[in-house]
Amino acid sequence: MCRPGVTTDNEIGSSDWLRRAMAALVRYPDALGFESYYLKHPAHTRLNRYLTGCLQISDTTAWAMAGRFERIVSEPDGTEVWRLPADGSYPTGANGFIFPRRWLAELGDSPYHEAAFFPVLIRNGTRTLVKIRKCGVYHHYVSTWADYFRKRQRAMLIYGLRKEQIADTWDRAGWTSQKLRGVIYAACFIAPALGGLCRAIRYRDPDWLLHPIAGLVSTAGNIVGVWRYRHQAGEAQRRNLSQKLHTTSTSPK
Repeated sequence: MCRPGVTTDNEIGSSDWLRRAMAALVRYPDALGFESYYLKHPAHTRLNRYLTGCLQISDTTAWAMAGRFERIVSEPDGTEVWRLPADGSYPTGANGFIFPRRWLAELGDSPYHEAAFFPVLIRNGTRTLVKIRKCGVYHHYVSTWADYFRKRQRAMLIYGLRKEQIADTWDRAGWTSQKLRGVIYAACFIAPALGGLCRAIRYRDPDWLLHPIAGLVSTAGNIVGVWRYRHQAGEAQRRNLSQKLHTTSTSPK
């Protein structure tokens, strides 16, 4: 386990994390995998607590675009089984994620990337996901709004580079109605403000009040990132810019 204060992306939340995750996968061998919950670190900034602990996805726009999934099993020890959207529109498989090795046989000659690999498996019928309440990781994503704005630019550069190699990612290629709804929602302020207020009251969690501001910053960062991607001469220049935008100040403070 990484110590708080060490610059890192993810920190395992408990000493029994691996044991519990593997035990759950043994009980549900046909599941896509085990996905950790993002936990709220006491030293995180409010912004990071909102993006990780509230959204569980680290971006307001992606949260609005993603398909919704349904909990179908809830065990006394906190183990849950979720049914994923049939169209694969759920981004998963990056932080604190474990999946059976046998799924790699589905890759064939295709390059591996979770944003494409897992949606294809879901669309082919592997539609259950295992999670365990309070069994997760601390995702040290951002500390400040400037970090978040920079991260969203970098995410768009990486997204564009990925699309050059793999067209069929979790959000699919093309300007779908679901994607359009997600972008409009994040950018409009009013709907996120109402939604954030309702969730803050429902869950008794004031971190949700950042929902509308984060939507605007996410939208602005995404737009600037797409613009910068399109104004780079080639792949090497785009990768160099992505590296320059890499945020390192994401450990808890």
